[in-house]
Amino acid sequence: MGFDPSPIHCLIFSGVAFVIFAIIYSVKHGNIWQYLFRFALTAYLIFVFAKTLCPIYFGNSGMREAFNMDGEWHVSECIHLVPFADGISRDDLLNVVMTIPFGFILPLIRKRTSFVNALLAGLAFGLGIELLQLLIAVLQGFTFNYVDTSDVICNCLGTIIGWLIIAGIISLVKRGHSDEPETQLFGCIASREIKKE
Repeated sequence: MGFDPSPIHCLIFSGVAFVIFAIIYSVKHGNIWQYLFRFALTAYLIFVFAKTLCPIYFGNSGMREAFNMDGEWHVSECIHLVPFADGISRDDLLNVVMTIPFGFILPLIRKRTSFVNALLAGLAFGLGIELLQLLIAVLQGFTFNYVDTSDVICNCLGTIIGWLIIAGIISLVKRGHSDEPETQLFGCIASREIKKE
């Protein structure tokens, strides 16, 4: 039995998340932009989960044979500790691009963020993905993914790039819209505090 959500499944999961956030908003009557930013983060995480951790096979008897995986498999086969051992690949660039939205949305769901916050969040995000991939590999007895330190570095870099982009946007919005109420989009963005240290 396998779990491999398609983009349609991800959209359905995101739709369910949107309904949940809409219900919470209607009950609590908070700032709608905060709910929308949190929903965007939830939808993003659903797609990242589908892209980085799937397919997942439960009760994998016969799976190794089905995918022509002969011989005994050791978990060490899927671990790459030396970063960029074969140079920078297309996958490395995609890992950077994949985490730019994560860094971009961090300051929008928190009142105050700093460069260090973004760096630590990117590190935690990258490590979390790799450790989950390792756990799934151990539970399945095989994997299609590699646990790679290069991915963690690229995830950190992508998060920082996203944070720098939104930090620039917040600075620009503060100049022209700092007096708008926080319930408005520009007022909500202008209310964010970005620290460079």
